Amino acid sequence: MAVSKIIAPSLGGVTITGVNTSSKTAQFRGLKFANIEKRYDYPTRVDSYSGDIDATEYGPIPPQPPQIASPVIRADQLPPPRPEADEFECLNLNVMRPITFEKPLPVIIWIFPGGNFVGSASDKAYDPTAFVEKSIAKDMPVIFVNINYRLSLYGFLYMDGRANHGLYDQLTALQWVKQHIADFGGDPNNITLIGESAGGLATHYHSVNESSKGIFRRIGIMSTVIESRTPRPLDEAQEIVLKAKKFCGVTTDEEFKAVPIGKLMEAVTRIGGMYGPVDDGGFVGEGPFIDKLPRPEIESILLGNCRFEAKTFGPRIQLVPTKELYTRLLEVPNVGGEFAKMYNINPTEQEENFTNTLVMYDDISYGQPMHNAVLGLRKAGKKTYHYLFDEPNPYVASMDAHHGVDVLYFFNSYKFDKKYDSFVDMYQTGWIRFANGLSPWGNLDNDRDIENVVMLDQSIHEREDGEYEKRRRVATFEKLNEHRGQFDSYDLTKRYLM
Repeated sequence: MAVSKIIAPSLGGVTITGVNTSSKTAQFRGLKFANIEKRYDYPTRVDSYSGDIDATEYGPIPPQPPQIASPVIRADQLPPPRPEADEFECLNLNVMRPITFEKPLPVIIWIFPGGNFVGSASDKAYDPTAFVEKSIAKDMPVIFVNINYRLSLYGFLYMDGRANHGLYDQLTALQWVKQHIADFGGDPNNITLIGESAGGLATHYHSVNESSKGIFRRIGIMSTVIESRTPRPLDEAQEIVLKAKKFCGVTTDEEFKAVPIGKLMEAVTRIGGMYGPVDDGGFVGEGPFIDKLPRPEIESILLGNCRFEAKTFGPRIQLVPTKELYTRLLEVPNVGGEFAKMYNINPTEQEENFTNTLVMYDDISYGQPMHNAVLGLRKAGKKTYHYLFDEPNPYVASMDAHHGVDVLYFFNSYKFDKKYDSFVDMYQTGWIRFANGLSPWGNLDNDRDIENVVMLDQSIHEREDGEYEKRRRVATFEKLNEHRGQFDSYDLTKRYLM
């Protein structure tokens, strides 16, 4: 095993040994950035190590339900087994960098997706080797950091007057990177924060949270913005705790804190529920949330989503009896009846109910929130780059451009057929340019500052007049905006997916 070593002055002068993941890249794995003393404690940052560090193996991952097969990749591409889970040792991160470089490098921090329910910094899907190699080949090398954070019943409930543990874990990791990345060759004043789905949502929240001030200069949001998932009220977060206690056969907080990890993970699987930011009046600040803007020092934003994000969730929505697609929609306060008319979802048993429900879920969860975010950012004068990702899944052609498919192209960790090489090159290069402070799509036309692009037919082109309206249901978004603030996608998710 080929290794790379660094001396880390800011971490106590220790030697850290990482593993070479290719002839050009090295990764320092399992670097502990915080301690957790007791279950549901907030993290305490680790700023020095005692003794040299072997960082050639991934660290423990956050506790989560057992790994399941992926619906979006080939069976022969399934990832290797995950590292062991440990609720107290899971707050670690991985740093990948070029083996050789000449000056402090731009840094990307990645917040993984998974609904705040599954995922880790070491998942094969988020292996940045190909991405960092591409940055080297383009003579725009970057350092790439993957961070862990607590999930589900560990990271996103309300206990002891505390909430949003997973978000505080992420914040602590961001602070750690800012403080120590120079030891690895990174420029602490040139950090870009990127995430997809739950990670994109978290990225958006960090960009408006004053606690993250001064850590990163740019953000990339894939698929999910704050309007997609506004914070849950405290009573709903407490309701999940009550359900979990009942399932685990306990009544007090102290008993709940002592429930074995296996039983808690069984509870996560059995009781359902959505895990995400909680309206604690602390981390997420005060509402209203849907129009919150990134802090002034954030100089540019790159964001977008896929043509039919909700296609990923079709199999779960299909489990709902056809007639119930209508009756459950009527339960949504204020707007259920209006949405039933708007999307032609009716009490007559018909297959169209499923298709129309899926379209509605796509609009309310992804299309309309992203549309509003882009308009709001530009109205506020923020430098905003917007993309429409209409490239289908390379492994399951019938799945179109669904939720998460852009991540496959972003990392290219499951090697595609060579026919996709050109598009992968263009897509990765856009993000690499962005992290280097350049216009992401400027290379399409002599470094012209192109703000709107479409990814289609294994290519990227500047969006033409009228193309946005053709490819997105903009007229419907505007109708939905007549009811803006009266609902969010959680109103549908808890009725159709839980």
